[in-house]
Amino acid sequence: MEQPHDYYEMKKKPLRVTINAPKRLLSSTVTQSQPLPFLPDELIREILLRLPARSLLRLRRVCGLWKTLISSSQFAKDHLQHSTAADPSLSGPRVAYHHSCHYGFGDFSLRSLVENPSKPTEVVLFEERRNHTVIGSCNGLLCFYDVVGINIFFRLWNPCTGLLTTPSVERGDFLSVFGFGYDHVNDKYKLVVVVNHMGYHTTKIHTFCSNPSKRAIQGIPFSSIKGDRKGVFVPGTATLNWILDCLVFSLDLVKETFSEFSLPLSDPNDKTFNFPRLCELRNCLAYCYNHEKTHWFVWIMKEYGVPKSWTKLAIIPCLPRLTDHHLRPLYIWGNNILVAVASTSRIVLYNLDNGSLEFPVLKPTPSIGLYVFIYHESLVSPPYPRLPIRSSQIQFIKP
Repeated sequence: MEQPHDYYEMKKKPLRVTINAPKRLLSSTVTQSQPLPFLPDELIREILLRLPARSLLRLRRVCGLWKTLISSSQFAKDHLQHSTAADPSLSGPRVAYHHSCHYGFGDFSLRSLVENPSKPTEVVLFEERRNHTVIGSCNGLLCFYDVVGINIFFRLWNPCTGLLTTPSVERGDFLSVFGFGYDHVNDKYKLVVVVNHMGYHTTKIHTFCSNPSKRAIQGIPFSSIKGDRKGVFVPGTATLNWILDCLVFSLDLVKETFSEFSLPLSDPNDKTFNFPRLCELRNCLAYCYNHEKTHWFVWIMKEYGVPKSWTKLAIIPCLPRLTDHHLRPLYIWGNNILVAVASTSRIVLYNLDNGSLEFPVLKPTPSIGLYVFIYHESLVSPPYPRLPIRSSQIQFIKP
């Protein structure tokens, strides 16, 4: 998208910073009344792109130029691209969760969890007035829904900026299958839902953009989908993915077409494979399952849609804390730490190099029944956002 017109007008006036500190702190060659040499606008922009999103929200108050720059949609996209590609030690992702039965979100830093696993990681809590369920996350936006009577309300929310969209409404009793992702070709966020209403199933795509829409589509075999019914979004491919027997069922969000390809070592008659699950690791599709209740196997697809590119990533033993429970890989920190969550809501850190396991502690300790997901803090605004979240139905309890 193009920058706002006033941004280019303001670029014509170089930014100068004057020193207001006491003279004893100044260099002998600089006086209090002298302005510092101005920095080129391009250099200022490059510096700002390397800062965390929350810091940039505060820096919007420095001057009008910075506010206009940081608030522009193109800067938000460039900042997201830089932060997700950069060293996670500079601006790491965050882990968020919601409870399947009780109101409330939790949110904590993945960096704190990985770098200090023996120290309890502080969880930021969100307050809710209704029970929202998170469908997925993409580009720093969370897609969630809540049910009121026979209406299901869908929204996009940026936890960092506090902005959210007006709700998109669907009539139904519950969701059978769903998934959320981003069509980067057309710059549209899309939500796919299979809604059950009075025994009838309808598949629809909700599009969040400058011209929101929803329409019915055909082709999702919802009754045959195995494991988690939340579609897994793979960045770069613009696809949502589900498990269909021994296959991956894929929906292309750009073309809105379907395809299938095989899973590694899949045999629908082999009952020794339990709890199959898709996930996304390093922007690649990944597959996890329990084999004979002795080990968890984790595979990663290095070339999307090419079955021969499935590569075994890890074999994790089923210790007493993991036996007979689901395991969901979340993220690979650095080059060797696989972050996962068990169905007991316990976070697991698995070292891909030496096979060691750690079980970090969260404070407060979450209860069983959580849905956990990764998101990157960003400045990306939901399409046509409303007021910050503090004026809506979800609020921070503490910063």
